[in-house]
Amino acid sequence: MESPINIGDLTTNSIQQKLTNTHINSVYSTNVTSAIYSRMKIIQLTIKFGENVNNNNNNKDIENTNINELNILRRVQDSFINISQLLQILVQLNLLSSSQIESFIKNEILTNPEYHGRNLNSKNNSQILDYRNNDNKNLRGIWVSYDKAVNIALKFDIYELTKDLYLVDVHDFEKLPKYKKRSLDDDNDDSFIDHIGSPSKKQKLENNTTKSNNESSQNKQTTIPKNSKIIVDKYVKQNNKYPFTLSPKVIDDSQLDLTNDIKIVLGEIFKKDDKLEDEVSIDVVKKEFEPILQKYSKSDHQDIPLDQKGQTALHFASTLASLNLVSSFIQLGLSSPVCGNDFGESPLISCIQVTNSMEKGNFNDILTNWLYPNIWLFDKSGKSILHHLALQSDKNESFKFYLIKILEYILLSNDKKLIEFKTNIINSKDDEGNTALHIAIEKENKWLIKILLELGADVKITNKHNIKCEDFEILNDLEKDEFDDHIFHLIQTSYEFLNERIETVGIDNITEAEELKESVEPNLPNSFEDNSNEPDSSSKIFQSIQHLLSDTNHQYANILNSKRQQIKTLDQALHDATITAANNRFQSKKLKENLINLDNLKLQVVNVTDKLLLLKQEYNNNNDKDTNEEEQEKFDENQQYYADAPYIIEPIYKKITNNESLDDLKNDTDLMKSLPPINSLKAKINAYKQINENLENELQSLIDYSELTSKFKNVVSICTNVGIGEVDELLDGLLEAVEGQQ
Repeated sequence: MESPINIGDLTTNSIQQKLTNTHINSVYSTNVTSAIYSRMKIIQLTIKFGENVNNNNNNKDIENTNINELNILRRVQDSFINISQLLQILVQLNLLSSSQIESFIKNEILTNPEYHGRNLNSKNNSQILDYRNNDNKNLRGIWVSYDKAVNIALKFDIYELTKDLYLVDVHDFEKLPKYKKRSLDDDNDDSFIDHIGSPSKKQKLENNTTKSNNESSQNKQTTIPKNSKIIVDKYVKQNNKYPFTLSPKVIDDSQLDLTNDIKIVLGEIFKKDDKLEDEVSIDVVKKEFEPILQKYSKSDHQDIPLDQKGQTALHFASTLASLNLVSSFIQLGLSSPVCGNDFGESPLISCIQVTNSMEKGNFNDILTNWLYPNIWLFDKSGKSILHHLALQSDKNESFKFYLIKILEYILLSNDKKLIEFKTNIINSKDDEGNTALHIAIEKENKWLIKILLELGADVKITNKHNIKCEDFEILNDLEKDEFDDHIFHLIQTSYEFLNERIETVGIDNITEAEELKESVEPNLPNSFEDNSNEPDSSSKIFQSIQHLLSDTNHQYANILNSKRQQIKTLDQALHDATITAANNRFQSKKLKENLINLDNLKLQVVNVTDKLLLLKQEYNNNNDKDTNEEEQEKFDENQQYYADAPYIIEPIYKKITNNESLDDLKNDTDLMKSLPPINSLKAKINAYKQINENLENELQSLIDYSELTSKFKNVVSICTNVGIGEVDELLDGLLEAVEGQQ
């Protein structure tokens, strides 16, 4: 069975398919008429469904088909519309079952504050009329206001089919054709009763109707006793591990027989509950457990674990969403509503982990009457109910339904519960240091994040990994999304009232007043029962007290309403300022991070630049070296180097002149860098070698006189006209003659 929370999504395309000949050759017609039921003026929309094998359908064809007629009523006096009749269109088209329609009405209408205001039991300003037990069967059902009915029709895509009912003007009631009633439709109508004429027949008819209603109510027994709060609160007071759940009973060898007997009985009860259309009553459960209840004490058979996880009978009943079994197990003392399993998970957690309670439409009854203490309890790992809802937020949409119902219960109960929830639950941390907001952000569920922020979740709380919720970008995207769920308005309104009360009377006085109220209220029903035979004076005194309280509440409400607009304006300004500050803080943090990143990048760029310069310089040196070598080689090949002046390398020259070793100069980098290229030095060396060679040749020639002597002899021979062979003999005489002349 589909979840009632999503059934509107199933009909978007299916409605049109059901109403076109291309699907099942359906034919339908609508007609708006006027009628009077039980002296109530009604505008009635009649829809006739049928099937015809001929695609060319017309009004004559409809008369020959198998036609199902459906009437939808709208009151003239206030335009309330019978929504139970309206939703029967989906049943008629086989899109939803009757049980799904009932679940939707329970979940989305009967327990929805949108239709009731802050008090679900208040009839003032209520947008619901409960005519389910009306004597006139034509009027039976749940009636809602005009705008709510239109919204529901749009949700299920049946507005086009029923728009004639909404568009007609109620002032045209007299102008509309009258609905031709059949006797079967007319049996409880005033006109039909007047037509019968006999008062005895009228009384007999009313008695039959009353008897039928009583039999129907007896078949479906009431599952919620008036003293359910007293019963549950006794268990709460016995919880010595608050704010954690109690541990299930540890079974020893002496209790094995008891455990087996309880498991056998529970097995039979769960089977009966599954087979019966109506749930098993408490009388049946009590009868099945009577031998065990008589044989063993309450402390022996209470909270017996039934599986390896330590789950009790109440855990299983909560999982199955059996309201009668939940009620029976708690009333009979078989299970405590504050007892967890081996992991400390409460029965409420077992209930919200599946969709059964949502589909049956009884979650509100289970929560508000039996399992509400679990809202303020933690499991053994420190997880609250919000943690568990956040953990399953990525599985299906049931978490949204359950969270809304839980918040409605808290916000509409009293200020003490709201203060406790706000103080202890919203920002609670599990063993990993995560709040529910951490998990919601991890699951990237914007709706849940927005709800938690509206409830006051702190984005600055860090977990054990030093992670803050405000560090995530998803918080910035929330401003782009608009959430129109009524729960947001309910949260804002409740917080406005709470802040006003705290400012007016103080938080301590609010808590004390609520505790006093809780201690007095449970005793009121018993006092009435015990003093039922007392004089009417006690009743009058109580009525006077009620009137006094009512007047006081009225005056208090007037005071709050007078300041509400001012608080709303201030709250909006505060809300806007908070958002602006949060955004500015986030932008500032991002800018600071960007500046730090920019400084790191600059430092990295400088390092890279320096490295590149070194590489470039080394590369250029290598290129210059290669170029110089090539040029020097070219120079050596084509030209000669002329050393006009001596070339001296001072450090080397000094070492050589002082007869010192040159080994230490080999590691002198500065000296090496100052030296010209090797080829240039080689060229200089070669030049000096050539000069030395020339000098040595000249020296050798000077040392060897043979050539010079021959030259002089040749000169003397030419000058003296003497043969070369005779020159040696003339030399002595010539030398004396020359010296003598000087």
